Amino acid sequence: CYSMISDLKIVLEKISNIFFTKRCEFCGEVIEFDKTVCPDCENLPVNKPPYCTYCGVSKEKCNCDKHKSEYKQIVAPYLYQDNVKRAVLNFKSAYMPFLSKRFARDMAKCIQENYFMQFDMITYTPLSKKSLRKRDYNQAYLLANEISKILDIPLADLLIKVRKTKEQKSLNSRERKTNVYGAFDLKDKDIVINKRILLIDDVKTTGSTLNECAKMLNIYGAQSVWAATLAVAVPKEKGDKK
Repeated sequence: CYSMISDLKIVLEKISNIFFTKRCEFCGEVIEFDKTVCPDCENLPVNKPPYCTYCGVSKEKCNCDKHKSEYKQIVAPYLYQDNVKRAVLNFKSAYMPFLSKRFARDMAKCIQENYFMQFDMITYTPLSKKSLRKRDYNQAYLLANEISKILDIPLADLLIKVRKTKEQKSLNSRERKTNVYGAFDLKDKDIVINKRILLIDDVKTTGSTLNECAKMLNIYGAQSVWAATLAVAVPKEKGDKK
């Protein structure tokens, strides 16, 4: 009985989110009908180029250790701070798939302004079947699909998750890397040979998931892999254990 009530609440919340309220196009919070974003989203933490090739953070804020990644570079329009964090949480956990429209527009603009090349295909980080059932959609797919339309890049469903992992948010940097090691594979090995691939995810924190996905694309012959996310986390200062 409790499970039925809980499921009904989720359904009603989904219906309300989609049809009955005007919501901020960036974070999804309820706003007045003559507005497009809430007051908190009028001044978002922008990630200003030029970006660090290694971590993707604006060079003026970067303090990373310059560890080489499997992807050539990563770009993102925002820093993973303040209301951007809330927006991403709403996107992933509060059933607000419509946020992908605004996110994708901002990401596409960032990609156009920083990657001066023609990509052969665009793909995205996959979810496990269990996570997909629980969330009802893969947020990285929604972003990649919208960006594909905006930039006219063919969308390819390349990656699959082949091993169960813990949630990355509860782990430190070293644990995250170990957690996703060997967790991904390709559906079609031949399709990526000699292709320039744009890999999409919502957020890059340590980069472990993106790196592992890019590694598999490279293993099977991709010419190069480039990454883009909505936001990147600023690397912690050395000695900062928080």
